[in-house]
Amino acid sequence: MKKGIMMFFVVSLVLVAFAGAALALEMSGKVTAVDAAKGTLTVQSEKIEAGFDCETGSMIKDVKVGDMVKVEYTEAGGKKKATKVTPAAAKKKAAVGC
Repeated sequence: MKKGIMMFFVVSLVLVAFAGAALALEMSGKVTAVDAAKGTLTVQSEKIEAGFDCETGSMIKDVKVGDMVKVEYTEAGGKKKATKVTPAAAKKKAAVGC
């Protein structure tokens, strides 16, 4: 009986750990709009443009239109909520020529 209960808790813990990791999303792209007072940020990737609500305006106080950023976020009820905004590494262009 104790072995079955212990196994249940171990399996539950593993499932919760993987579920949390699956909910963490990220997007990189160019900032097209930012409003620190409202706590909103819009980012354009190569494929889509997405708007984010930020937990705090201070998270984006130094972000400007045109900056390249990486946004870590969660999504619930069709809304994207940024949990972390960091400068994105610039893509290196391939060398051309000899």
